Amino acid sequence: MKLIFNKKPIFRSRIIITIIISIIIIITDIYSDYLIELRYSITNRISPIYFFLNKPFFLYKKTLNYFKENNLLQKKNKYLYNKILKQNIKLYSLQKIKYDNINLRNILQLSILKKKKNILAEIIPVYFPRHKDIIFINKGLKDNITPGTVVLNDKGVVGQIITSTNKSSQVSLICNKKIFLPVQIKNSDIKFIISGNGCTKNLQSEYISTDIILNKGDILVTSGLDELYPIGYPVGVITEIFFDKRKNFNIAYVKPFFQIEKIKYLILLINSK
Repeated sequence: MKLIFNKKPIFRSRIIITIIISIIIIITDIYSDYLIELRYSITNRISPIYFFLNKPFFLYKKTLNYFKENNLLQKKNKYLYNKILKQNIKLYSLQKIKYDNINLRNILQLSILKKKKNILAEIIPVYFPRHKDIIFINKGLKDNITPGTVVLNDKGVVGQIITSTNKSSQVSLICNKKIFLPVQIKNSDIKFIISGNGCTKNLQSEYISTDIILNKGDILVTSGLDELYPIGYPVGVITEIFFDKRKNFNIAYVKPFFQIEKIKYLILLINSK
């Protein structure tokens, strides 16, 4: 009974058979191409199955890499965007400083500053102004700024002070309809009055006799007849001349030299009356 249930001889036989088969396969593989062709054939047959079984894992890896790369690109884009934004802000600041320096240098080089007592002022920004023909500046009563003080910039006449507090003042621009300014044509004795016509329009002259010869492009300067504004300071240029048939007078329209949206610094002529 023990010999029947003894598995050792059978196990040994299997080992011997396996070794013999292995030796036969090795010898066949060395001296014959049959097994190589067999391997190729088997590989070709199972490769579609392998590809099919590997496809989900491939798609998973590809999808995972896509999200990783996309996340990385978004981070890089955000970093580059912030960097460009900071560079643009710095560039804008430098350009603004350069423009302010040019503006300030032009003002300080004005010849009138040598003749009149003056003070430099800066515009106080008002983002939602109630009146477009009035601006605020950072000088007031403590700086001896009173109503009637003339306001200029390097381009021309800007206006005059209408009210003052201790630290600030209101400036009425020459485009204000309540402002009247005596002017004359540059290098000429022709004098007349111009007034504000609203800051969205050009200045307008009072009625001018048809005997007075005006031309488009004539430059107007202050005449000094009001003893308020300095004589010969730029005001604007004539852009249009209109003949009023009903009243038989000419009306000239004048574009002022100053541009309020580009102004930061102003000159105030103290005691200019």
